Amino acid sequence: MTRNHAEYILLAEFDVDKGASLTHQHPRPVPTDEHYLAELMLPDGAHLRENDWTIFFLNQEVPPSNLAELPYTDPDNDEDNPILYVLNLVQTRHDREARRGATVKAMAICTRHRFLDQYKHILFLALENYFTSPSIEVLANLYDAVNSMDLTYMPKLSNHEKLILRFAETNNMFEEKFIEADVAEITGLQENMRMSRVGSSQSELEAEARKRHRRKTYIDLSSGQRKDNITSKNKDRHFYETEVFYQSIKISVKIPLTIYREEVGEFFMNKLITTFANGQVSAPRPLHPHLDSGSPQPHPLILLINALLTQKRIIFLGHGRPSGEVANYVLAACALGSGSGGVLRGFTNRAFPYTNLTSLDQLLEFPGFIAGVTNPAFEEHPQWWDVLCNINTGKIIVSPLLANPALAAAPLQDLRKSIEVTHVKSLTSSSSSSGAKKDAQVERYGTVDAEFIMDLMAAIGKHYGELTIRTKIQNYIRRFVLLCALYEYQTTGSTDIGYTPQSFEAHPHPSGHSPSASFTSQLGFGLAFSDGEAKLRELALNKGRIEGFIGTISYEYLRRDTQAFLEHRTIRAFDVEHQLVKLRDGRHYLADDEVETVFRAFADAVTTEAQVIELLSHLPQNEGGLAPLAFGLLHASPQIRYLAVRILNRIHQDRTGSRFIRSLNVFFRCAYDAQRLQFATSTNVNTTPGGNSTGSGSGSGGGMAGFTAVGHPVYQSHSTTPPALATSVSGLGVTTHPTLSTSPVATTTGLTEGWNGQGPSASGYAPAPGFNHPI
Repeated sequence: MTRNHAEYILLAEFDVDKGASLTHQHPRPVPTDEHYLAELMLPDGAHLRENDWTIFFLNQEVPPSNLAELPYTDPDNDEDNPILYVLNLVQTRHDREARRGATVKAMAICTRHRFLDQYKHILFLALENYFTSPSIEVLANLYDAVNSMDLTYMPKLSNHEKLILRFAETNNMFEEKFIEADVAEITGLQENMRMSRVGSSQSELEAEARKRHRRKTYIDLSSGQRKDNITSKNKDRHFYETEVFYQSIKISVKIPLTIYREEVGEFFMNKLITTFANGQVSAPRPLHPHLDSGSPQPHPLILLINALLTQKRIIFLGHGRPSGEVANYVLAACALGSGSGGVLRGFTNRAFPYTNLTSLDQLLEFPGFIAGVTNPAFEEHPQWWDVLCNINTGKIIVSPLLANPALAAAPLQDLRKSIEVTHVKSLTSSSSSSGAKKDAQVERYGTVDAEFIMDLMAAIGKHYGELTIRTKIQNYIRRFVLLCALYEYQTTGSTDIGYTPQSFEAHPHPSGHSPSASFTSQLGFGLAFSDGEAKLRELALNKGRIEGFIGTISYEYLRRDTQAFLEHRTIRAFDVEHQLVKLRDGRHYLADDEVETVFRAFADAVTTEAQVIELLSHLPQNEGGLAPLAFGLLHASPQIRYLAVRILNRIHQDRTGSRFIRSLNVFFRCAYDAQRLQFATSTNVNTTPGGNSTGSGSGSGGGMAGFTAVGHPVYQSHSTTPPALATSVSGLGVTTHPTLSTSPVATTTGLTEGWNGQGPSASGYAPAPGFNHPI
């Protein structure tokens, strides 16, 4: 069932005798207490400001104590979302004739859309009209105008396509979907006009449809023909542009197509980070294993993240500040804990962007609530919260009443004992570090946490965009989830939030030549480490918050989302993310046969359009795009170069993939063109062990499946650089990527220990930039 854009329009006023009161509700009463609504619409201190925007949520349900009974909703379907997001505007008009010298009114739009800020303009105009002509007709006109917005032809993107578009550096990604939508809309307009204007000629109808959709023409230089250009070339396809008419005023609306489920409104992550990054954590305070990950003095941001992940009750206090500003801190915190909304969910379900003492009883019913308040009375009652973040001072206070968790079950003690020993060793070794600032932070906060904080603050200091900051947070939370899966697998022998060997047993090697168990062992999966001690060290630093995260609402959603992803993924034979991490990691080397195994896996497994899209969703353009695969074009091994060409050829055949190919830098483009030409024109062709045919016939490998370069005279020596590549690339000063090096180090180091003894350590804290899949 398609819902209205606006479910309700509300009007509240402050009456000197009655206090806050709900005056109008349209088109029907909201099934919520009227006094409660009026108090939220007229926040504390609103009379001190002429305008105050705020956000609050309705229809939130207290989660069941048994999480197995937690209702499951499709994360990509907003129609399943029961929460109403409320955008509220309060205005104060000073009037000498009014009692107390002012009139305070508030109007709100209740919607299930998360792009609330797009309604600000029309809501402002409606409230202005209500001050001029106070009647329920104003609410009715606003309701009709918002619901007249036509989103019928807004492109529907899959989760993988949203990921690609979110991180796309070009504005024309998935342009074809907009063209198809425009064609469908024009067809619909022509049909409507044909019904309403019987007798009009076909040419007149088409001319009017073109005019209404601003269709233009251009000259195709390749053919010299004049062609229709349905859409504007300058539109940013990260948004769907439409319009709303309110009292003859056309209001443009740009709907973001790539926001995640936990991203509500237009908050700024930078503001949350800078407010508390340089703040303090209350001292002395009780130590808590869920909050103190690897250090008794965690960085304030790390402590906040830990509190969010382990479902602690969190208050953001902004005494004397606008309620809308406080609400934005809460919305940013939801994105912070959920990995910018792209890794975890369930945070907005227990978020109260603005609340007050009137709704305290309801607030305390929710485990792990995240609330914004302006009343300083909350700070004086630590029994109401676990962590309080004071926006005015930047100080984070841990409640002295926060209880420590119960001891863990006996079967986990052996692993924990080894973790504790490793933890003590790591702290002892770090105590002898130098006095440099970076070493001090690593010693204090732990390696991964320190790198994350320093990287985050450096990006903010260099004025990087909001998307870059959110991507770094997403990668950090993603790595934590992978670590949780590893912890579960090590302690129980299985996990429901990540890959296990059983995830691949039903799916043999794509080439059909190797048993699935052997293939999985060769490629590896999950999070990887340089050695076993590094793995235990990181588990030691994170075990407290891992145990606190297991059993939370977000963990339950993650478990279900992971199982859904495992069932519907299109590349089923191996862990795509793990392989790309190995190719990205420049601090470790892979032997030639290991690199070839990875490239052959991609070449054989990525054959359909859906598989290409899934692969591209792991290769965000703003983080290098196809670079991990394109480096294979510069490898000394002709077999790896050939496999790289096969992969890129298959990607190039896809419409979206061709845009990724065009975004390659000049060095990779030269290498790709040279290698593609060299292999395509080869006349001496043999069958490879992984191939299925001779010749250069069209197969699943981008038109050269089964082709090998081993028999070609140019490639008989692996140390010989192909002439075409040498001519096009060598003179440009291209150096070989260290991961794909063929130095003696590369051939002897081999894969380092991961879950199952495979894969190098992930570079830094980011397992795969921009990645947000459940596992």
